[in-house]
Amino acid sequence: MLKRGVFACLFGAFLTLAGVLTSPAAIGAGTSHVSHDYGCAAAISPYPGARLTDCVALSNSTVFVDHTVVVAKWALTSDEFGYTNVCAAVSIRNLNRSKYFFNDFNMTLRPPTGSVAVLNFTAAHPLNDGFIAPGGIARGNICFDYFGQAGQYVAMYTPRPLSSIRGIWLVNVK
Repeated sequence: MLKRGVFACLFGAFLTLAGVLTSPAAIGAGTSHVSHDYGCAAAISPYPGARLTDCVALSNSTVFVDHTVVVAKWALTSDEFGYTNVCAAVSIRNLNRSKYFFNDFNMTLRPPTGSVAVLNFTAAHPLNDGFIAPGGIARGNICFDYFGQAGQYVAMYTPRPLSSIRGIWLVNVK
């Protein structure tokens, strides 16, 4: 009887420890800026809405999130209507073992002040949406309305709805 009680206590302790290690808070702590040994910037400047699980782009504009390599090169561009937009040339490489779904709406942009900028569909060669085969790459452009605000924009790539991990680009617009 004593052996069964000890076993039950040890089993209960194991379950408690397993629950703590797999809790969202523990996962967040395990994927914080500090533990992003590869694929994310180690030292970053503060930005609005920062999360411990964010993967801030390396100096080559690359982030590694959700078993994908996402590169986004940001610039101000003019569209065919003469409006200025904040746009990114984006490529997503699928390192998963299965198909990977991507979408324009996975990317958002927060201006220096105010709420998230509106995604527009004036980009030449748009990224759009679809599936990427394992090892495949999707390329295209994503554009957002620009209203003349200079400063640091925060571009966010969320690989899946409600994902706690985001790719972040700190885009300085002058």
